[in-house]
Amino acid sequence: MTKPIRSPYDIPNQPLTDLVEQWSAARMRTFLATHYHHTEPDPNDLFAELAYGVRIAQEVTAGRWCAVAGLLRAGDVDSWSLVGTAMGLTETEARDGFHDWINGQVDLRRRTGAVGITDAEADELYALSAAVIW
Repeated sequence: MTKPIRSPYDIPNQPLTDLVEQWSAARMRTFLATHYHHTEPDPNDLFAELAYGVRIAQEVTAGRWCAVAGLLRAGDVDSWSLVGTAMGLTETEARDGFHDWINGQVDLRRRTGAVGITDAEADELYALSAAVIW
């Protein structure tokens, strides 16, 4: 018997298609229990639905700040409102989130020596982001 899923961290690494399949299966069992069988859904399915949903969201949004960096470097961003709209965020959340990502990437580079961005790259990205209007 497998351990019940209670957290996105309980889910082993697997392709996104498998994550969606697992989420969909848990969602369908919950739906059928509630609307077809008129019973309470299994708590394991409810937890799995939540955890797989979070894991899917993490997977599909993992590269979003890299995409913002690419857009800034290409000169394709004229406002943080544009970025925020594309991401479902406010312009402040988009800009602050991007700056947090830069800080995290610099910290990652300092800790690993290879992964993340250099201080020079961070300075470039901060300058590009500062040139974007609100």
